[in-house]
Amino acid sequence: MSSAQLAIGGLALALTGGDSVGRAMALPGMTAFALCGENNPDIVIALDSCLQMSQLCELHRFKILDGNVECYFGVDADGIYHYRFSSSEEVRFDPRQPLGAAVTTMDSDGKLRFALWLAYCMIGAGRGRMPVHSSVVVCDGRAVESGTGKSTHTRLWLENIPGTYLLNDDSPILAAAKDGPAVVYGSPWSGKTHCYRQEHYPVAALLRLEQRPENNIRRLATIEAFAALQPSCPPAMAHDERCLDMTVRFVSAVIKHTPAYLLGCLPDADAACLSHRTIYGS
Repeated sequence: MSSAQLAIGGLALALTGGDSVGRAMALPGMTAFALCGENNPDIVIALDSCLQMSQLCELHRFKILDGNVECYFGVDADGIYHYRFSSSEEVRFDPRQPLGAAVTTMDSDGKLRFALWLAYCMIGAGRGRMPVHSSVVVCDGRAVESGTGKSTHTRLWLENIPGTYLLNDDSPILAAAKDGPAVVYGSPWSGKTHCYRQEHYPVAALLRLEQRPENNIRRLATIEAFAALQPSCPPAMAHDERCLDMTVRFVSAVIKHTPAYLLGCLPDADAACLSHRTIYGS
């Protein structure tokens, strides 16, 4: 039995299993989040698990890895969730044991990487943490999370706002806070941009973009902010009532103390400067 520990999203995560533990730690970005020594983990992902494939009520079907692998999200008669990639490969999460997930042996590193992300999604949702499809830049000790058009606008910040740098370009971990703005963490999942930082920052603003013939920005009302952030959460979870309820509670907690803006913009430097002035007041 092998094991490794990582710090992701403010949680100590233990990987256990056989050869897949070493494979997982060799994936891009994973060593940046490794913990030294033995710690009491908050959550456990059991790799190389031998799981009997249950009959599922299918909730959602989608394709991953450039459309080459079909994934099924479903629930069995015992209320256990399954993300199934093939007749023998899946991620399993039991809400009755919310601090862990089981993953079978995956036949490719791409599947293993995605399986780890799915396992974290399911476990983290119940802990007030969720990977969101977005890009995050850090500026003056706070972070700006951008959704639609994320990479283009992030690049404009990096090119035109001094002292700005990238935290994550695809799947940062967003965490709700009780009495203040949300906190965003770097993660080992950053899409095609290899940016893996073991850092976290308070969120200065959530930013959503629309292409327009001129640049303008406005703060979103609460219901608008909810509608802007929810689609960035893991999409399969919107197809199940219990998972959707966790998502709704999470998004509601995030937007309670975190401002959200809509930027109508051109893909130019002025758009980045406008959003920076509005959010940071300078």
